[in-house]
Amino acid sequence: MIEIKHLTKTFESAGGTAHALNDVSLSIADGDIMGIIGMSGAGKSTLVRCINLLESPTSGSIIVDGQDVTGLSGAALRAYRRRVAMIFQNFGLLAQKTVLANVCFPYKAATGKVTSENRERALELLDMVGLKDKAQSYPSQLSGGQQQRVAIARALACDPEYILCDEATSALDPASTNTILKLLRDINRKTGVTVIVITHSMGVVEKICTNVAVLEHGQVVEQGSVADVFAAPQSHAAQVLLERVDWDA
Repeated sequence: MIEIKHLTKTFESAGGTAHALNDVSLSIADGDIMGIIGMSGAGKSTLVRCINLLESPTSGSIIVDGQDVTGLSGAALRAYRRRVAMIFQNFGLLAQKTVLANVCFPYKAATGKVTSENRERALELLDMVGLKDKAQSYPSQLSGGQQQRVAIARALACDPEYILCDEATSALDPASTNTILKLLRDINRKTGVTVIVITHSMGVVEKICTNVAVLEHGQVVEQGSVADVFAAPQSHAAQVLLERVDWDA
């Protein structure tokens, strides 16, 4: 379980102090598919970067399975990050490496080598995402949706407990988006991995998430089950986002 308590993140600039996150508190249950939604600049990406500690919070706590992880460093930080996988909007694949080598990359990064067992597991993951036949292809030879499926396989390589999806479908066409969302939902059901979906699309939230938190100007202005928020949105931000729903997104 992830518990975020009174999380604040500020950035200093010539114009003064900017609050990217301001006293954010929310809980994400094990095995949940949690949506974090908001317009551009709401603080979504900063929040996910704080969860995986790519950004250090200015104040507040991120408690994962009872441990406050905000002070981790060195080996403990590296071990924590292996528990938290990321899927990005731009796929983040290594262009000069084959699909199989991309999926094996987390093993090489962690231990400095790739074993035969690692390759076998990587092929199993490619089979899971329907791309085992593309193992020797290169990212440039794949469609955007296929590249994102490779990125999902890579994210699963180290058996993470949490997958953070930062606008993972925003660069994809509707058909590819639906394929990726179904894949993430199936992986969640088969493995129990907790999925956190960062998005600006209520359509994405409706299709995959069970719970949702709405961010506006760095604050959580509403949270609850997707059914409740969609049926009777309480915040202006949620109402605006629902008005802009693209149900094919």
